[in-house]
Amino acid sequence: MSSGPQSAVAASRWGVIALAVAAGVIAAMQVGKVPPTLPLIAEDLALSRVSSGLVASLFFAVGAVFGVAIGGVADRFDELRVMFAGLALLALGSLLGGLIADSGVLLATRVIEGLGYTAVAVTAPKIIAVAARPADMVIAIGIWSTFMPLGMALIMVLSPLMLDGIGWQGVWLVNAAVIAVFAGVLAVGMRKERSGGAGDGRAAQTAAAPVFDWAGVRILMARPGPWLLGLCFALYTIQWFAIMAWLPTFLVETQGRSLTSASLFAALVVFANISGNLGAGWLLHLGVARWLLIAVAFVVGAVTGALIFSGGIGVEANIPLAVVFSAFTGLLPSACIAGAAMHAPTQAQNAMSNGFVIQGSTIGSLLGPPVLGALAASFGNWENFWWVMLIGPAIGLFVTAGLRGAERRLTEAR
Repeated sequence: MSSGPQSAVAASRWGVIALAVAAGVIAAMQVGKVPPTLPLIAEDLALSRVSSGLVASLFFAVGAVFGVAIGGVADRFDELRVMFAGLALLALGSLLGGLIADSGVLLATRVIEGLGYTAVAVTAPKIIAVAARPADMVIAIGIWSTFMPLGMALIMVLSPLMLDGIGWQGVWLVNAAVIAVFAGVLAVGMRKERSGGAGDGRAAQTAAAPVFDWAGVRILMARPGPWLLGLCFALYTIQWFAIMAWLPTFLVETQGRSLTSASLFAALVVFANISGNLGAGWLLHLGVARWLLIAVAFVVGAVTGALIFSGGIGVEANIPLAVVFSAFTGLLPSACIAGAAMHAPTQAQNAMSNGFVIQGSTIGSLLGPPVLGALAASFGNWENFWWVMLIGPAIGLFVTAGLRGAERRLTEAR
């Protein structure tokens, strides 16, 4: 199975890959810090359910609009510098959000954080693609795709332990400090890798392509694959992130759990997504078709998502169902992210191709929480709109069929 333009390094530089994945985990923590704190934020700032959803989703507004463009910037300039800029914006947004307890300011800082997140999310896969040898590529990308559930689960476990002592603003400030410390670790680690000769492959790549490849960009934009991958990811995240963002609140309201208990169960559900991410990387490595993994994710997501909200199977089944939902839908991120490299005309367009996937992801994440919050407010309870969980996956299956045809034609043309 072709995976597109890849690195020509003799041996994978796992230190570089680990640092890139860690940057993604740090960025994803800024997503995951919201669900456990959302009930407190809503109470302190007198937010409606829809406005509370925006605290979670507005983070993705920049990526939803400029994901592909930011990928193009990363392809034109040094991707590591773009990553550092992203970390700086994440730290700034979290710092300001923690210092100023105002709903308007908080929403604005979420946009700042979102810009930083998008910069990290589109540059890390390119850094990984340069650092991994071809035989390790899908495994490395599979590991990278765990960054979102890993970062979210980590902070969702830690946040309840901090809330009683420092409140939600303290959680924001702690995150700002963690980002700043990690940026220093990243600088030292990358300098060590490059000074040890690990940057030779990247330097050769930069020297070989000093001019922005507009012809490659035009070819990429004309290919249907990146657009279809982005749409698949959007349909996945609009459902997955909506459920993850509201899950603690849902468990508090429907099962009478404490916020700490609900947050820990929600973290378990998020963590289950990692099994799907890694499983997809392994299955792709074995030659399982990408479209099949995406189709399985949509089918299982539709069934389990509808059952979670139906109210007809008993509240005690909600958490096991949510774990199954998260694990199987986790097949999709690895499949889509790995597919981005396949559709890039050359490695120089890897970040931009990944930008399609990230933009699709952020569009779905932007829309999911406020839409679900609005539905809950309109229907009066969670059980009355179970059927909504079927719409996105049904569309996704049609998109997957189109992706299958596009990839078959691309493979035949090579």
